[in-house]
Amino acid sequence: MRITCPGCKRRLRLPKGRNVHCVCGRELVYMRLAHKEKRYLVDANVLLYARNRDPERGRDCERVLVVAKIAVTQQVLDEVRPSYESSIEVYRVKEIAPKLRELWTDDSKQPSLADLSLVQAALENPEICGIITYDRDFKAIATRGFIRSQSSKSADDFWVGTAKEYLEKTKKSERR
Repeated sequence: MRITCPGCKRRLRLPKGRNVHCVCGRELVYMRLAHKEKRYLVDANVLLYARNRDPERGRDCERVLVVAKIAVTQQVLDEVRPSYESSIEVYRVKEIAPKLRELWTDDSKQPSLADLSLVQAALENPEICGIITYDRDFKAIATRGFIRSQSSKSADDFWVGTAKEYLEKTKKSERR
């Protein structure tokens, strides 16, 4: 599995069941990194729909915030502040990779800093397995293969969708 060292941000290969020492001196333990609890990142629109109790999407967003193991990036939280406070885990993305800044959507629109921070956090943290968002352009960004090509996550390991799709997905997996 390929991971990013939390200390120096170098990309390293971490063989299954092994521990690796990074050049910066930090020891990376496979069992700790590979078996963290899986989390989903949520975009600002999910938080806003839930907070404003949107008539069309609000109920699904509220359920996702309660049911899913979710997290946000600091940039997303800054986008919905000052009135959104919660006990959601926050990932801090210090720098967005230059390759990621060059991404554009199909509509020739550059994604926002908050959107890029979600993708960067997914690249840096192996426990993140998807992004919940209502941003139409996001699937074009995240699933275009960027996450698959830059990390150890395969197409089956990383999911992007809406709150409603997430709830349907988890309902199907519970039936099995």
